[in-house]
Amino acid sequence: MQKSRRDFLKFSAVGVSSLALPSYLLGDDTNFNDYKALVIIYNGGGNDGINMFVPSSNDELRGYPMYSKIRSDILIENSDLPLTTTDNKLDLTGGNPYSDSNDLRKSYLKGFYKHRGLDVATNALMPEVAHLVNQQKVAIIANCGNLIEPAIKSEFKAKTKKLPPFLFAHNHQTRLTMNGEASLLDYTGWAGRLSDRWSSVNGGDVYGINIAITRNEHLFYGKETSPLVINAGGPSSYKHINRELYNQLIEIDESSIFKRLYSKLQKHSFSMQDTIVNDWKNNAPTFSSSNAYGGELFSYPSTAQLEQSNPILADKAMLKNLKAVAKLAYIGKNRGLKRQIFFVYDGGYDTHSNQVSQHARKLRGMSLGLGDFYRALEDMGMQNEVTTFNISDFGRSIGDNGDGTDHAWGGNYFAMGGAVTGGLYGTMPDLTLGGDDDITHKGRLIPTTSMSQYYGTLLKWFGVDSTTLNYILPELKNFSTQDLRFMG
Repeated sequence: MQKSRRDFLKFSAVGVSSLALPSYLLGDDTNFNDYKALVIIYNGGGNDGINMFVPSSNDELRGYPMYSKIRSDILIENSDLPLTTTDNKLDLTGGNPYSDSNDLRKSYLKGFYKHRGLDVATNALMPEVAHLVNQQKVAIIANCGNLIEPAIKSEFKAKTKKLPPFLFAHNHQTRLTMNGEASLLDYTGWAGRLSDRWSSVNGGDVYGINIAITRNEHLFYGKETSPLVINAGGPSSYKHINRELYNQLIEIDESSIFKRLYSKLQKHSFSMQDTIVNDWKNNAPTFSSSNAYGGELFSYPSTAQLEQSNPILADKAMLKNLKAVAKLAYIGKNRGLKRQIFFVYDGGYDTHSNQVSQHARKLRGMSLGLGDFYRALEDMGMQNEVTTFNISDFGRSIGDNGDGTDHAWGGNYFAMGGAVTGGLYGTMPDLTLGGDDDITHKGRLIPTTSMSQYYGTLLKWFGVDSTTLNYILPELKNFSTQDLRFMG
């Protein structure tokens, strides 16, 4: 009972603080006549983007030759795997191109999917993502990370350019990533600050702008607003609360302004809760497509279909989380909302050891979820209105430690959607240990693209004007290229 009560109070407080403040305390009024959503996938722990999107060119310093020289223990083989399509969609009903002895660990290292004209290839365990890269629906952003301003190794060594504070530390780098400002450990996040400015963008609707699936993070903290937090399985109706009795209790003493305000906010929280629970129960999208294995969208394929008979199984959480996002986006658009941002937590990427097993299950699960999510968006006619992208604490070291990789800096990221202009963006780094792009001698790459540039490109598509963009991403002005142009 105590846990349920805490959950109720959290749900109520989050919802009210997102919506109940007067607009004159907040920011800009922005009117849109269309619907757009951003879906943020946070790979918690520091994702190894180099083994997700592998350098595949023949360049001696920036391509596979140097990658293979350095990563002997967790090396992805230089083997181009085939992708089968039916009606222009990925078809895995005939078997998995990555399959190796029904062992996900061996499959992780088996090879990759090369892409025409790109200098990176997609890991074997991500055929759904690889297919979308080939369809020009996924942009890959090379060597991106928290960066205050453009800088090279010699400038950092001479201390003429500042490093982000507490470099390589999980908690601090996560905070900077979500803050959108690489020099300041602020308590707000860029999406929270946008919510402050866009308080009326959805007409005061109960959903607000920001929705976290199951778990909230620093990203959504504003100075004046907070997000809704909704479980992937749906919002709770809190039936254990006797609503009539509770209403009587909060109305017993309204002798002060504070008590009257508290009573009003609690009643509003119940009303919000009722609306959201009712929407969840009565507004479900229908999908005509099947997944790549011929089953229902967001269903977990059998181990036989996935060809994984050992205990290392693909992560299932992303299918459930992205199914919830698809439903909430459908509800939001049909309620007449104009802008929404969804946050999906995806932990388990801190792969100091056992990377071949752990990263394998994470990449396979993420690819399954993204593939089904994009098909669901197509079925709903929303593929051009929803853009999905990943973030992480940081990238991981190019040099491995024998069983995994360590905390680093720059890494490879992706953006997916019908409005995305597919391809490779940014600059591939020199992978040489101790080389021009390594801040240490371990392969901790200095980013050649900043998180500010990454976010700025997405937010410009989202409809954020230059004044608001400079407010929520104050370091973007430090970069001459502020739009990476991967959004159409």
